[in-house]
Parts: sequence; structure tokens; C-alpha cells
Amino acid sequence: MKPMFGLLLFLTCAFGANLSAQDNDLATLGDGGLHFRTDDDAFELQLFTATQFRLTWHDTRAQGSQSGQGQNGADFINFSLPAVRSFIHGHIFAPEFQYSLWLVFNWPNQPAIRLEDAFFRWAPTPLFNLTVGQMRVPATWAYQVDHEKMVMADRDIADEAFNQGWGKGIEVSGRATLYGNDDDPALLRWNVGLFNGALASPNGNQGRGALITSGGASQGVSVTDMAGTNHYNGGFRNSDWKVNPETFGQLVDQEMMIAARIEFHPMGEVRRHVADMENNEDSAVWKVMIGMAASYFTARVSGVGTFLGNVYHADTNPGTPSSGSGRPPVEADIFHATMDGHFRWLGLAVNWALHLRTVKFTAHGSLRNLNLDEERYAVQGTTDVGASVDVNYFVLRDQLNIAARFAWVNFDEFRSRQLGTGTRVDSDAFGADGWEYGGGATWFIHGDNLKLSLDYRYVVQQLPHGAGHGKAALDGIERSSDYLTFQEIRLQLQWIF
Repeated sequence: MKPMFGLLLFLTCAFGANLSAQDNDLATLGDGGLHFRTDDDAFELQLFTATQFRLTWHDTRAQGSQSGQGQNGADFINFSLPAVRSFIHGHIFAPEFQYSLWLVFNWPNQPAIRLEDAFFRWAPTPLFNLTVGQMRVPATWAYQVDHEKMVMADRDIADEAFNQGWGKGIEVSGRATLYGNDDDPALLRWNVGLFNGALASPNGNQGRGALITSGGASQGVSVTDMAGTNHYNGGFRNSDWKVNPETFGQLVDQEMMIAARIEFHPMGEVRRHVADMENNEDSAVWKVMIGMAASYFTARVSGVGTFLGNVYHADTNPGTPSSGSGRPPVEADIFHATMDGHFRWLGLAVNWALHLRTVKFTAHGSLRNLNLDEERYAVQGTTDVGASVDVNYFVLRDQLNIAARFAWVNFDEFRSRQLGTGTRVDSDAFGADGWEYGGGATWFIHGDNLKLSLDYRYVVQQLPHGAGHGKAALDGIERSSDYLTFQEIRLQLQWIF
């Protein structure tokens, strides 16, 4: 296996060429790189690699704790390669039989090389495409946009909290031209898919922490999973890019996920790029798109952070009951919906999105006698919401872009019990409420193929059920939330060959 990847990298470096700005469904970054096509068009292969090199300055400002367990000193400056991806795509036998394989070289983590897209598509007509394999779940628009087509280093916190990631399954998609000229007609685009539905984290937590106490008094919240809290990793949503063993378990069961997305482009297609790369100089030419998506699946969880204990008061798992089949005793019914809009005019791009997620819990097995209507300290369900707005503009046509961003995430709060002791907790949540403010500038030296970006963001996170410093941290005391804030400056160079 390793020699194959070595050969892949060698060919990419030896034969790489600049990419064009063309965009289509399969060749996400356009034609270019190592390109081979037979004369009869029975076979096509395109290969290229995208690399991002980043310098990050990160400064953490936490309310912290009087006992020295806060995060105020969790600051760093670091060079990194956040993304090195190779793309292989083309067709076999005929243009309608298409394939795509995306490899991410993620060597600091395991696995060292991971699969993102790995699918086969039959596309006999624009109205009907059938795709099987691993692909991005048709949910949030921002997650459908490649990292290489952004003007800020990362997606906003709302998309980090609500996107549905990659999924293994089968999808039917298509596009229909409605009216207008042949060059850029009005477009209706849709995707409907059936996927595994693999829970992103075992019990839905998007970050963890612990309430620090001294002598029975609160000293604030100490975050124990900083990356998970800052980037909203995990959660009650799908994430199925790993190769899970084909045996029964929490991620491999009889539950499936259905997801659908529809987009309306009344003034011509809005390409999947956060900026107005077409940048038409005609003031009478403008474009707008409205998209909607929804997904639903059920998953089983053990109840830690739901029925049997809270999220931020302790990290130890005292053990949870299980059924004879090995299935976790708590069923979570998860529904996500999003609506987004996009506007393009004279180099100006506006992108906004709204998110809604509901989770309904039902006890099974050893917990089925739990009466949720009477148990005030067991969560029955949650409703989480989020929103984002991105605005960017080319102050120099096709060269210099400036951007601004605001994003917001609100996690529903609920009552729970402290792990181990059973102490009642008046306010808990599966993640921290967050507000993100940011902006930046990008210099497109050669389009997306070579660009340099500098951005800044300031994120405020309200951690669940902290307590006023020095006040009693036990049951019955009204709590005030603790805060974690951080700011980042990121300088990033991207090159594609």
C-alpha cells in the first residue's frame, strides 16, 4: 500500500500543472494537474494535490479558576500543514461512469492517510445521477465548499457544530434548467441520500470540562477537551469517514440516516465558492441562491451526559448499564435542518445560514422504567440553533479580497446529575454557546492555485453551569456561567499542483 501512495505523490509532483477556475460536480477544483484521456474518451484520469501551510497565533482568555486550573496560559504559536490532499477523479468506459477518490495526508493523527470522497457515480443525464460510496452528506452548504475555495482559514463555528460530515451510502441527485439563456439558465438542484448515520461522538458531547471546587465553593469551569470545545467536535450528528469494522456496535447497527438538499438558482448558478470568482463587471448581472436541507437518523447512546450524568461536572464514567444485546439503553432521535442564502454581484459575495437541531431521548432496556415526565433531572430532549453570515469583496478585481464574519451557536440547557455522586445539576448542556467575530484578506496570486490569506477571529464561549467564584457549588445554588474566550491570527499559503 505505501509504495502506491509514494508513486501517487511522485506523479503529482512530477507532472503537476496549474488548475483552472472551472467548477463542476465531480472535478471539484477544476481540470488540471496530471490529466490523461484516451482518444475515444473511454477513460479519463485527473490527479492533483492541494497543500496548505499555516502559521497560527492562538491566545486563550478564560475566566479560569482561583486554584490555578484555568486555561489563561494555553497560548501558542505554531507552524502547521492543516491540509494536504490529493484528488483522483475521472471516468471509465464512458463519460457517464465517473469515479472520485480524495486522500488526506493526516500523519500526526491516525490513520496517517484517510479517505474523504471515495465514490462511483453513474450520470446518464443531468436530471438523474446515482452515486454510491463515501461522499459528503447533502446538508450544510458551507461543508459542500472545499477548504481550498475559502477566503478564511476554517469554516465558521456554526458549520463546525452542525455539519453532517461524510457518509457512506447511496445518493440520487440531479439538476434541471428552468428558464433563461443557454449560457447561464435558472437552475434547480437536488440531492437525496440514504447513509449509515454514524454518531460523531459516543454520547453527543461537543467538548468537555469539569467544575473546579475548593472547600465546597466553585472556582470556575476547567475545560478538559480544549480542541473539542473550541471546534465543536463530535455531537449529535453524523460523521462516517472512518472505516468501521463490519460487526455490530454503536456505529454499526440497524439504524440508517436519510438526508436531502434542494437549491434554487433563479439568476443562474451560484458556484460552490465563498467568493464571487466570476466577478462580472456588468452591474446588471447579479446572482442569488436559496438552499434548504434536512436529515434524520436515530442512534443509541449509553446515557453519559444524558440520563446518567452530566457533561461538565466530572470526566469519570462510573459504568453504565447495557442490555443483553450490547445495545446502549438510550435512543436519540436526531433531526437537523438548515436554510442558507447566497448573493453575488460585482465581486461582492454574501453567504448566510440558519441551523436547527432537535434531539429526542427515549429509554430502553434497563432504563425503560425511567419516567421522563416526572424525572426533572434527566434530559428529555434538546433544541440547538445556530446562524452565520459571511461577507467578502474583491477590492482589486480577481486579486485582493477582504472578508468579515459573524457566527453564533446556542446549545439547549437541561438538568442532569453529577457522575458518581448523583448530585443534581441545575444547568447542563452538550456544548458551549459561542459567538465568533472575524475578518481577513486574501491575495489571489494565481486564483485558488496560489493564494495567501491572513485572518483574525475572536470567539467567546459560554460554558454550561459554572458558578460564581467562591459560591457554594452544591445542589440548590443558582449558578452563573463561566466563559472561555480565545483569539487567533492565521497566515496561510495555499498552492495546488
